Order: sequence, then structure tokens, then C-alpha cells
Amino acid sequence: MKFIIKIFLMGISSYLLPFYFPWWSIAMGAGLISLVIRGSNFNSFNAGFIGGGLVWFYLSFTIDNTTNSILSEKIALLMNLTDSIWLIYASTLIGGLMAGFGSLTGGFMRSILTPEKMSRNEYIS
Repeated sequence: MKFIIKIFLMGISSYLLPFYFPWWSIAMGAGLISLVIRGSNFNSFNAGFIGGGLVWFYLSFTIDNTTNSILSEKIALLMNLTDSIWLIYASTLIGGLMAGFGSLTGGFMRSILTPEKMSRNEYIS
């Protein structure tokens, strides 16, 4: 359940933060969410990757669709790509990796800042 909540919150932050801050602010939003909500580092990365990637796919697809692919077809031609959809896939990958690594950083920060629990079986002198 925490995983789905993380994906949802990271998707919302990935959508809203670039309106007010630079595009890389999705990493800070995902990191803050991972810092607040406990989870394993693997799950944090996956939640950030899925949430950020889905939002960036949606945004790049709708922008490309509303502009009738005018600019993306020209850029795809310059990059020797067969279709402009590959630019949307690249944008999705960049957004997903950015949010995923930001989320992973937040998970690592949480593991650094929280003290480790001691086992009852350890000998303490």
C-alpha cells in the first residue's frame, strides 16, 4: 500500500513542481517523499521511476499530440530516428530516471538519519 501511495505522491509532485521550479525539481520532490515515507531503497527507486516516468510520458505525449508533432518530427529527423515517438520514449526514460534517483537519494538519506535498532542478542559492554 505504501508503494502505491509513493507512486501517486511522486506523480503529483512530478507534475506540479516543474510549473514553479526547474525541471530537475522532480528529483527533490521524489526525494522528500522517500525521506518521509519509509520503505526499502529498491521500492523507493521503483516508485520514483514509475511515478516520474508516467507523468513525463503523459506530458510529452499530450504536448506532441496538441502541436501535431511539428517540432518533434524535425528533431527526430536531425537525430536519424524513424519516428518522433522515440523522443517521447527518451523523455519518459529521462524523467523516470531523474525521479527514481531522487527517490533513491531520499531513501538513503532516511537510512543515514534514522538510528539502527540494536538486536537483543548483541553483547554490549
